[in-house]
Amino acid sequence: MNDLLTRLDETVASRDQDLKDLKEENDLGEQGIFKAPRPFKSITAENAALESLKVELNNVINTRDEEIKALEKSYKGSINPADLKMLERLKSEQLEALKSRENLMATLEKIKVATEIERKRRIKRAAYDNADDRYSKDMATLNRIKQTTPASRVPLKEEDFDFGEKQSSNIQIVKGVKNTDSGYYLVIAVHNNVDKRDEFVRKVVSAGQSNINFFYDENTSKYFIYYEKFNSVEQATRALQSKGDKPYNGRMSMVKIEN
Repeated sequence: MNDLLTRLDETVASRDQDLKDLKEENDLGEQGIFKAPRPFKSITAENAALESLKVELNNVINTRDEEIKALEKSYKGSINPADLKMLERLKSEQLEALKSRENLMATLEKIKVATEIERKRRIKRAAYDNADDRYSKDMATLNRIKQTTPASRVPLKEEDFDFGEKQSSNIQIVKGVKNTDSGYYLVIAVHNNVDKRDEFVRKVVSAGQSNINFFYDENTSKYFIYYEKFNSVEQATRALQSKGDKPYNGRMSMVKIEN
């Protein structure tokens, strides 16, 4: 039994070290300090090994319980000091084993909860890193389109533009947009397809609007394309009312970013 408890104790120590390493990685990452991430271990394999160990330990403890009960029955009424001493020793060892198992399992459960929190922190950090990568690529594409798109040789009409998803006439509120300031944006198109986004931007640039830009909403996976942003709803409303007849303004709507 001691060997099984030692193995369980080693499992607890190993998982506790994994938790500490993962937490350190996350803490350093949030401080901008890179540390090579530890690979995720096979949770399925680890849990299977732990369950096998728990079953083995429980079987030994149950068997010892039956042995103690049998000895109690056998020694009932006995006045032999050696028999009574051995029985008390077995009971004491069994009690210590039960306490050790209970404490180790409680510690394992705490480590499990804390590890899940740290895993989610790592996943969240990876998502932020991916968002930064996407932003860099998006801005590089936008700048390339602006620099390489020639003016259209013929006047473009509203039907030449694919405005994407139809927007509400009410102010739409979008929260938590990275790399974009809070404010009121006059959005002229919304796309969730990068190719359609780029094609729309090209046509706007070719129509003479070089101040075109867009932001990405992670909650809906959509790109909101705009070229005007205001700090107050009054300013944005006036601009929306006087949008003119530019072909790319046909479906202009107001979106408020709240960060």
